[in-house]
Amino acid sequence: MEPRPMMDRLEAVFSIVPKAHAIADIGTDHGYLAVELINRGRAEFVIAGDVHKGPLESAKEYVKSRGLESKVDCRLGDGLKVTEKGELNGAICCGMGGFLMRDIVDAGPEPLEFYVLQPQNGQKELRQYMVQKGYVIVLEIIVEDAGKLYTAFLAIREDCVEKYTGTPIQENVYAALPEESLLWSVGALLEQERPPLWKKYIDYLIYQRQCALDGMTDKLSHTDKYKELDAEVAFLCSLLENR
Repeated sequence: MEPRPMMDRLEAVFSIVPKAHAIADIGTDHGYLAVELINRGRAEFVIAGDVHKGPLESAKEYVKSRGLESKVDCRLGDGLKVTEKGELNGAICCGMGGFLMRDIVDAGPEPLEFYVLQPQNGQKELRQYMVQKGYVIVLEIIVEDAGKLYTAFLAIREDCVEKYTGTPIQENVYAALPEESLLWSVGALLEQERPPLWKKYIDYLIYQRQCALDGMTDKLSHTDKYKELDAEVAFLCSLLENR
């Protein structure tokens, strides 16, 4: 079987994965990311987990075709429950909601040294959970794939930051961020760095909220939800005006 290129969003995720001995690829699907972690020297051993038997069987076939059965262990099961304490340095979760990712991290056998997470929703809740659990969000990215925008971030356990970045914690922007700040959802590091897709990303977030506002009837225009969405639109617009 020929090597299969990864989607742009998985390439972006790969780009922020720290080099480590053992990494789990949770929700591995067809195993493309798991294989690339080995082939490009990002990990020496990978646990590729998936809750669905069909995709996992496909992953097993792909891993076998690349001659990596001894380095990529495909396991059927729920999240990090397929792993054991002491097996891993870090884990990657892509293609699922932030609330599910939070539950996967919480149900794992131990707090890992790092997590690379690409949530489809619930970004505020996921980021807050990781920070509350003693992790530092050190890197955030935006990527466009097939016309859709995705964000991902790298969270490293506080005592492991220097191990993976080479320097002690310089600035932890989330540590002082008010709980109600919209930047928990947007990405406080993205707001600081403003990468090339920044404006397109913020425009999309404004569009989402404006569509919700436009869909509300006059009776709903005085509700707390309407006021909240309206305030969020104003805040997002201000981000584009600044700098």
